[in-house]
Amino acid sequence: AFFHSNSGGITELAQNVWGAEYPYLQIVKIEGENNYSSYASNLNIMKDKLVEIMLKNYPDFTINFEESDFIKINSYTESGRVKEIKIGNKLLSGVDVRKIFSLKSTNFNINVNNDEIIFSVLGHGHGVGLSQCGSDVLAKNGKNYKEIINYYYKDIEIYE
Repeated sequence: AFFHSNSGGITELAQNVWGAEYPYLQIVKIEGENNYSSYASNLNIMKDKLVEIMLKNYPDFTINFEESDFIKINSYTESGRVKEIKIGNKLLSGVDVRKIFSLKSTNFNINVNNDEIIFSVLGHGHGVGLSQCGSDVLAKNGKNYKEIINYYYKDIEIYE
């Protein structure tokens, strides 16, 4: 049973994270997670630090900060997370960018402010399966464990 800390409002499909499909893991919208400290975070990184990190992971990395699209999100997954992003001469998955920049989630946007690049992130974790914060919200709203499990894991049976 896959789980994560906070979905940022919507869960992710497993195939977008690990390349494997699990029919019981579907996209689920969650309300109320924004009241938890793990809901939103930012990574502010200077351009020279971005270059340093990228070169460490991709020795053939190049970037021209004069180009308007030196960093650009190309596509999103069905749940709105970053699927593919261009940074300089590299096309990367959102999962790869999350890993190399230690972002809390692939549910992020990017803003550039002079020499600073700001990753605005929603959620904490891979986003697949049960959200711990979302489950807490459901429980506080009177849902029992079976209802919570069935909310996140579709078309399953619970045996006792």
